[in-house]
Amino acid sequence: MKNILVIALFSVFVFYSCQKEDNPVSSSEFNWTIQSSGTINSLYGVSFSDANSGLAVGDSGLILKTTDAGSTWTKLVSGTTQPLMGICFRDNNTWTAVGALGTILNTTDGGSTWLAQVSGVTGKLNAVFYSNDTSGIAIGDAGTILKTTNGGISWVKQISGTTNSLCGVHFFDLNHGRVVGNLGIILKTVNGGSSWSPDSSKTTDGLSSVYFSDGANGVVLGGNPGASTILKTIDSGKVYSKKLVSANNYLGYYLYGASFTSAINGTAVGYNGTILKTNDGGLSWVNQPITLSDLTTKRIGHLFGVSFTDANNGTAVGANGVILRIKYSSK
Repeated sequence: MKNILVIALFSVFVFYSCQKEDNPVSSSEFNWTIQSSGTINSLYGVSFSDANSGLAVGDSGLILKTTDAGSTWTKLVSGTTQPLMGICFRDNNTWTAVGALGTILNTTDGGSTWLAQVSGVTGKLNAVFYSNDTSGIAIGDAGTILKTTNGGISWVKQISGTTNSLCGVHFFDLNHGRVVGNLGIILKTVNGGSSWSPDSSKTTDGLSSVYFSDGANGVVLGGNPGASTILKTIDSGKVYSKKLVSANNYLGYYLYGASFTSAINGTAVGYNGTILKTNDGGLSWVNQPITLSDLTTKRIGHLFGVSFTDANNGTAVGANGVILRIKYSSK
């Protein structure tokens, strides 16, 4: 299953506290369009269940839905005013959203109605991931890891062994997964999230996203207020090597979200409109720059979440209610 992760000071604080294709393409092969979200509220997470159907979540309990690949977005009634930080689908009708004050919302009718679940925690939940229709993990501040085995009806707190905020989660099968968070924390499980042990990341940077294609190969992304952090492992996390971005005038900003559609194809988004692309499993990255005029005239600030349905087509969301439809050339 796919998971699938604000210029104002408040939102900058929120996210720094949760630091919330054969060959690389060139920037000339890159195109995107801004879509009308109908809101100026920041959007923190987005997930597409197929090429047309997606949900985005954000400030004040905002949930937006599209069924036409983002051409139009409709506001749904979430039943909460808490900021929602993450969203994950199980099918076109069944979704889970998580957010502040331990908020967990489930829908089984495509978002027409949302039922609040008892999380048992009061801290902010930053992300949620389902490895199948019934088994899921939600993570959040103060080392919170919650597990469900009944499709989100009930959640049980797990022992994480850390008090660091946890920001990104990914499972490549039912039993094997990673969560990442502040101060370089990487935790792994081999039993579906019932117990967790640390990997050594060799960094104290904030980590926001993780993707493992199999037991050996993984990518972790994040950064600090002045630079991006991209870590790559090919030996199940025994060693994480740091990767650099190849691009002109790239400043190396914090990366908030990432989406991989295969072992080789991935896109990361972050601070001040940063968009990065890899076509080799995270070994190398190319910056896809947004022009200064677009940043200013179209109110494009930080990008917090991204969801791709295939290697070339995806959607990114961020500050000021911005939604970008991102397209890469197939050549």
